[in-house]
Amino acid sequence: MSTNATDNTSDATTDAPERRYAELHIGDDEFVIYDRENHQAWIQSTVALDVDELR
Repeated sequence: MSTNATDNTSDATTDAPERRYAELHIGDDEFVIYDRENHQAWIQSTVALDVDELR
């Protein structure tokens, strides 16, 4: 995984809070969920679920 990954942070500056967080699939069932406004806030996992499935 690249330590220099970037994202278009202008997408996160909407009133929709669900746009603040993004998922990056880094291959072979590994995912990174991160905060588009704070690139130091992220979680890496081998499992990802749709938030709507948890409700």
